[in-house]
Amino acid sequence: MAARTARPSLYISVDIEADGPIPGPYSMISFGAAVAGRQDGASYTAADPEQLTFYRELRPVSEEFVPEALAVSGLDRDRLVREGADPAAAMDEFRTWVREVSAEAGAQPVMCGYPASFDWTFLYWYLMRFGADSPFGHSGCLDMKTLYATKARVPLRAAVKGRMPRELLSRRRHTHHALDDAIEQAELMSNLMLWTPPTPAPVPAPVPADPAAERSPRITRLSWGRIEAEGLVPGKDFRLHPGGGRPWDWSEHGTRHEPGVQPQEVREFLDLGVTAVVLSQGMDQRLGIAPQTLEVLRAAGVEVHVAETTAAVEVYNRLAATERVAGLFHSTC
Repeated sequence: MAARTARPSLYISVDIEADGPIPGPYSMISFGAAVAGRQDGASYTAADPEQLTFYRELRPVSEEFVPEALAVSGLDRDRLVREGADPAAAMDEFRTWVREVSAEAGAQPVMCGYPASFDWTFLYWYLMRFGADSPFGHSGCLDMKTLYATKARVPLRAAVKGRMPRELLSRRRHTHHALDDAIEQAELMSNLMLWTPPTPAPVPAPVPADPAAERSPRITRLSWGRIEAEGLVPGKDFRLHPGGGRPWDWSEHGTRHEPGVQPQEVREFLDLGVTAVVLSQGMDQRLGIAPQTLEVLRAAGVEVHVAETTAAVEVYNRLAATERVAGLFHSTC
């Protein structure tokens, strides 16, 4: 019997914006898709991600929403209630589009995302809730983080954009508009598929290292207006990260109690390859967290913990024993 030949795959980058963490209780309010490229055996051909695209803004399916999640997209929920596309009609149009571009390419459609888990959860739920039919089947999705981790031979938690070679990243901005981000991530997908990691040089015999050198310093004492951390002079507010830390000057990036911790405050953590970030809200929880800050971390696949400062310190110290964790700590209101 002749060996069965696998059909080519057409990779379609999908990005969704939602007003909460899970579908059903909360809504997918917009989604965008862009054809990234076609794989036939070992051969991959990148597409122009702006050529074949799909975008819809949707009417919410429930009255529940998380204001911080809604704010990330910048969409007006009241307008979506009035003018958003009917979810059933939108999913029918999307199925038709996916099948048309896939038939033209002579390939099976595969959804890809960064990270795929969040976007696939909403997309598949909507496809099955509104029409009970997915053009991707029940498992036709690929996670770009996993793809990078496999090719780069790094742990999944280290597969973050801040640690990827710059030539893999799109030069487009991550705007939190679903179609913009789908196109940006389509370029990342093609770059990953075409990337051949450099052959590592022979590794010399390891030299014993000081395990504390890259460990995140623990907070040893906390009181109103004073934080004490390993290896640092006591102070009021701190930025802590693997290998050290420094006093946290809010004026550096424009952080205020409202609208809260700004995105630039956490971007340098991503360059350090952190797997988790702890954000304290102050002893009286008066320090807000800007929604865009949470989205920066979410887009990078970083675990985020937000809590009152005493609780935040407990979480941070626990993670510091095993994780590359960073944190922002405010010791007053």
